[in-house]
Formats: sequence, structure tokens, C-alpha cells
Amino acid sequence: MSESWAVPGPPGGECVVVGAGVIGLSVALALARAGLGVTVLEREPECGRGTSAAAAGMLAAGVEAAAPGAFFNLCRSSFHLWPEWSAQLQDESKVDCELELGGLLRVTTSAEGAVDLEVKRAWQLTQGIQVSELLSLEHLRREVAGLGPDVVAGLVYPNEGHVHSHRVLEALLGACIRLGVTIETSAPADGVAPEGDRPVVHVGGQQPRDLAADYLVLATGTWSPPLLQEVGVEVAMEPVRGQMLAISPGGMVLPRIVFGDHGYLLQKRSGLVLAGATEERVGFQSWTTLDGVLQVAAAARRLLPALGPARFAGSWAGLRPFARGGPLLGRSPASPRVLLATGHHRNGVLLAPITAELIARAVLEGEDPPELAPFSPGRQA
Repeated sequence: MSESWAVPGPPGGECVVVGAGVIGLSVALALARAGLGVTVLEREPECGRGTSAAAAGMLAAGVEAAAPGAFFNLCRSSFHLWPEWSAQLQDESKVDCELELGGLLRVTTSAEGAVDLEVKRAWQLTQGIQVSELLSLEHLRREVAGLGPDVVAGLVYPNEGHVHSHRVLEALLGACIRLGVTIETSAPADGVAPEGDRPVVHVGGQQPRDLAADYLVLATGTWSPPLLQEVGVEVAMEPVRGQMLAISPGGMVLPRIVFGDHGYLLQKRSGLVLAGATEERVGFQSWTTLDGVLQVAAAARRLLPALGPARFAGSWAGLRPFARGGPLLGRSPASPRVLLATGHHRNGVLLAPITAELIARAVLEGEDPPELAPFSPGRQA
């Protein structure tokens, strides 16, 4: 078994984690590995059936950050944790997360986009990111055959990749149970009383009660806003809908992720190609729409025209938790015993390992690690 990446700490103490998506379960696992008693509360009848289950599972630190800075550093640090983190998860749960690091093509269909890629490449090289020179369509087709004729240029990121989000959730759940984490489903957090040495969460559902703990971690994703107000957080959050498609391409093999200006394609081990994704501010409307499906399909065909005749295998949507200024990570303004791990937008899977590590350190060391300062829940709205 690979060595644990979680920061060691003294055993003892009780923690409640609200939310059983990829972030909540990752935090719960890190705390349990450190010897703390952990209870996870999940509002739905099953764990991880919301945003996390809808995710494509992309691990693409090089394309997610628009500029150097704290968010880019967070993405890069988490990306580097993934190989060992997923190996340990597999050891503990016997579930393969299907980590694939076959690389990514970031392509564009406009001259302006090519200029933007050159600018991005320049600063990323100074940060140690492995990325090719700007390549023409002819060269890019040597990486992925059949790219559409509208592609004018692109970059190759040789080390980026993806995981299977459902397998990650299954592995996290299994590892948590193995380490004695208590998981309660159909147990929504209807409110929080952050005052005192033991904050209290008001649990609703069929067995309403007040549950106190030494530490409370809110990993509530899209459903965070009502609780944020109760713990003094002023940063605005909103759901952003992402619609996706699955395509059964027959014998077609997509050796790398193809990430374009308006969509992306990646292939899972099953052979299915996932195409995504819309970015829609439509409140809590979590369903797919004809317009959304057509938009994603058009972007997919523009990237890889040969997918046009392929069999349509399904569509779905998820609500991403967008927080202005980046994720909310660390202690709440209302109490040092209430911590937040939410607002990861489209990067929850990528950022799960580093979020879990840093939140566990915050609990065990009694203060937030300096890496969390730019993402403080107490920052100005």
C-alpha cells in the first residue's frame, strides 16, 4: 500500500462533514485517516448523485486556469497528487478510479484564439507546465486523426488526463466505510448554529435532530448558499448548469482529450466518448434541454466530424457550484470550528485531493494552512 498523503495528527475528536459528493467524501476520508471520528450527512437518498456524478472527471490543470496565481497553483498541486492518491484509494477500496494520463489537445478555431493560446503557453512555460509549441492542424492530426477542418491551431499538454467520476465516488465511499466513517443519507442540513466550542447542525429529513461536533465541514456544493449566510460568509454563490452527451463511436479511438473553444471530447475505458459541456446560469434547473443537447452535439461534430453518424448514448446535466473569486476553503467568519470546502465550480474532481489535504491540516493543526488564504470564506464579497 502506498503511504498516506494525509497530514498525521493526534487521534480523537468528532467531525461532521455535510455533503457526500467528491469533495465531502474526500475530506471525510482524510480526517478518518488521521484518526478522527467522522459522520457524513447527505441530503439525497444516495451519495454523490449530484454534481460529482455528472462530471466528466477531467484532470486538466493546464487548461483550467486563465492566468498564473493562487488558483493555478491549487490546480497544479492537486493534479500532482492524483496518481498516488488514486493508487491509495484503490488499495483501500479495491475500486479502480480509471486514471488515464494520455494527454490533452487544446485547440482553437480562430486566429484570435491562436494568439490567446500563445500567450497562455508563454506564462505556463515559466511555471514549469509541459506544453508543446503552437501546432498547425496538420501537426495536430498526427496526435488525433480526423480533427475538423475548422481547427486552425492548438497546443499539446502531454500529461493531462481524466478519471471516471463514478468510480472515484465508489472508491471514496468504500474507503470511508472501511475506516469507520458514519454516512447518513436523506439527512439534509437545515441549518447551522456555529457558536460555542461544539457547533451544531440541524438535521432534517425523517429523523430530525441537532448534531454537535468538535468540527463541522460544509462541503455542500450547489446547495451551500442558505448555510453560508448562517456562518457569516458574504461571497455570492450560484449554480451553473452543465449539459453533457455520451456517444458510442464504434471502433473509433480517441487517444487524447480534445478541448476546444466551445466544448471537449474524452473517451472512457468503456469506449464511450463524453462530450461537454454547456455553461448556463438558469438557477436550479437541473434537467437537459433540446437547445443544450444540440449545442454540445454541434461543438463535438466541429471538433471531430466523424462522430456525426455515431450512436447517441445519452445525455445528462449537473449543477456546478460557482463562487465569485474561486472556491471557499477554510474557516468560516462565524467560528474557527466551522470550515468550508465548497464552490469548486467545474473543478471538484481535479481539486478533491488538495482540498482534502488542506482542510484536514486546518482541522488537525488548529489554523488554516497559508495555501488557503486566497480562498478564505471571510474574503470580501
